[in-house]
Amino acid sequence: MQIKPYSSFDELSLEAAQFIYAKIKTQIKETASFNLGLATGQSTKEIYKHLVNLLDISHLNLSDFHTVNLGEYYPIDQSDENSFFQEVFHGFWGPLNDGNQTFDFANGHILNTEEANLENECSNFEKLLKDIGGIDIQIMEMGHDGQIGFNEPGSDGNSRTRKVELSAKTIKALSKTMKTIPTSALTMGIGTILEAKEIVLLATGRGKQMIFDKLIALKAPSTDIPASFLINHPQVTVFTDLSKEV
Repeated sequence: MQIKPYSSFDELSLEAAQFIYAKIKTQIKETASFNLGLATGQSTKEIYKHLVNLLDISHLNLSDFHTVNLGEYYPIDQSDENSFFQEVFHGFWGPLNDGNQTFDFANGHILNTEEANLENECSNFEKLLKDIGGIDIQIMEMGHDGQIGFNEPGSDGNSRTRKVELSAKTIKALSKTMKTIPTSALTMGIGTILEAKEIVLLATGRGKQMIFDKLIALKAPSTDIPASFLINHPQVTVFTDLSKEV
């Protein structure tokens, strides 16, 4: 893992957006296509604002630009203001389509927990990833317990897209902001995530210093810290404001 330390979250957000944009620009000019894996959460919002602005003025052809989301709460309707569907719609897809660019909403992919057969939804999602050629860059945020997506401690490193039960700690945190509290989620598995060609990991935010220190001290993956499975991925860049090297 390559660690990029920053002294402020604002600097981190801009640099991460510029890093991702440069990769998108280079590949689209070469192949005309790009598949970006999106995460949701506080760490990503500013990055997406910067990235949308960069794409807006780029004059790149985004007709074969796809986004794929890590997961979604269950149960929740896509119309619910707390759904990740709404977060990515208002935080990325919509703004990208409001300026000089045209983004085809059909190219924005997210697990739909309103489907009657969730097992089929998960298997169809895995098929979709193969059909579009895999994820070129997967953005993800490390959680307070080292989780990535909804892969919490104890998750199998070979896991695929599936339904998972949320931990009591996660449910308690959600109860502070949501009226109807989901108890489960659909999520890309760790094995699915590791198939991305490149990964951007965001390690930032209050309360994550201890788990970050444990992560960077590890020499091999541990199910206690799901993000540690990224150690063996050949192309991982960590953007952090937690590093003592700053």
